Amino acid sequence: MSNDSEKTLKEIHDYWKSHSSPDYYMDKIDRSEFLINYINKYIEQNGKILEIGCNVGRNLNYLYKNNFNNLTGIEISEEAIRSLKKTYPLLAKNTNIIHSPVEDIIKELPTKHFELVFTMAVLEHIHPESEWVFEDIARITGGYLITIEAEKAKNWRIFPREYKEIFERFGLKQLEETRCDSIADLRAYTLRVFKK
Repeated sequence: MSNDSEKTLKEIHDYWKSHSSPDYYMDKIDRSEFLINYINKYIEQNGKILEIGCNVGRNLNYLYKNNFNNLTGIEISEEAIRSLKKTYPLLAKNTNIIHSPVEDIIKELPTKHFELVFTMAVLEHIHPESEWVFEDIARITGGYLITIEAEKAKNWRIFPREYKEIFERFGLKQLEETRCDSIADLRAYTLRVFKK
């Protein structure tokens, strides 16, 4: 591996393929409860929803149990997807789960296809070489985009960014911004809601 502060795109992808920690993410239900409060404000239950970086599928399963049934997830880790199928078999059967790095699939997704695209602690891991995906995220968003990201943190796998500036550059308008202080392990995170 290269210098800790300068990992390559491949090294970042390889890390997340083998360090997805699905058991850790499965227990963070308070994150899903926090998220659905915002989703319920903007999205009908039959709306097409995409989660980029769904890991074990905890957020998608929480939505599924709350009668959202038009769900898609993208996940880089095969281990996380295996765990999703084992832990949430109904979700796996009734949801489109795409096993791929977002960079390899997003160009194939139709423009304005999803009423909601959302991320939770995923965009912060997008390598600087892949920042072009943000424009495609805006392109596939037909209604709303919700980001919950650590915007100021920085280490070899977290890249600080200001998502309001990024997504407004691509034609989205920010409707809400809030710190995620009520969730213990999201205290350094900012939630943003954008509208197409």
